[in-house]
Amino acid sequence: MRFSFCLALFFPILLAAQPSIPVADQTFRMDGEHDYVYAFAQGDQIALHIQLLVGRQVKTVEFVQHGGPTLFSTYALDSALTQNILIPQTGVYLLRFRESGMGKKVCRFTLHRTPGSDLTKRMDNRVLWDIRQYPQFREQRRLVPAGKKTDMHSLGGQVTVSGSKLGLKKPVGAYTFTLPPNTVSWAYRISVGQALTEARKKDADQLTTALNSGAAKLLPVMPETALAAFALGMAIDLTVPKAGEDVEYALLTAENLPKFNKHEPYDAFIWQGGISVDVQRRYSPLQGSYVFAFRSDNWVDDINITIDIEAVTETPIYGEEIYLEPVK
Repeated sequence: MRFSFCLALFFPILLAAQPSIPVADQTFRMDGEHDYVYAFAQGDQIALHIQLLVGRQVKTVEFVQHGGPTLFSTYALDSALTQNILIPQTGVYLLRFRESGMGKKVCRFTLHRTPGSDLTKRMDNRVLWDIRQYPQFREQRRLVPAGKKTDMHSLGGQVTVSGSKLGLKKPVGAYTFTLPPNTVSWAYRISVGQALTEARKKDADQLTTALNSGAAKLLPVMPETALAAFALGMAIDLTVPKAGEDVEYALLTAENLPKFNKHEPYDAFIWQGGISVDVQRRYSPLQGSYVFAFRSDNWVDDINITIDIEAVTETPIYGEEIYLEPVK
């Protein structure tokens, strides 16, 4: 007797969107006896479909509870069949094929399960040990990833960069921010002086147009601002006016800020010069505290800078999964 285990399984993560869960889709050449072994929960409704692809007839097909009764059997299967089977008890089940005839025969079967209750939505249907060697098993529970929750976090503030006052002051400023845990992407807009008012108004109009087009339906969370939509990956052309006061800036760590201020060589994630408004989407860095460092070339006037940041977080959601393990 050949004992084979079907590992081509679909592992369910979120069941709410589907009434049944694909468990196996297996095509194999028949020769002697084949046992495919699975774990199912009490109350599961199993949909079994078998199709003979090559050959004339399969001698025997059985669906058996390990250590228990045969729940379904058929003889002399000559084409295809579909059978629904109710699982009476959480445990190990065998789909068994027997063939003793001559000639090449190829068979395909699929298994789907519909859970009997919310408690059994998540179950590992794999049986990864040899049940002949370890026929006893026990039911266990564990936490597994069951999805993720997407949220938006608005950060930001203002910085005033002093004019150099004819060399009496350093025309630099800095804004420190901390990305929230589980950040997967973020976007920022740096605006100098009155350029922000114009940019925000035009961006609000673009966001309204995008929402009316239905593009936001594909996003995991509804954005409240155009910058938030941009952070989520929406193809939206944020306004970047060129007129007005400008500034040089760099995104860097706190350790590099003194070097920036002293015009010494420093490491930065990004550097831009001569901007009045700049918009960027970032996929790094994603955790920790960072600094936007600014430098002005104004001799007299101070410059007010507004920093808007929208961070996208994906928090893992865990659910309880049933699985079986051998008693050794």
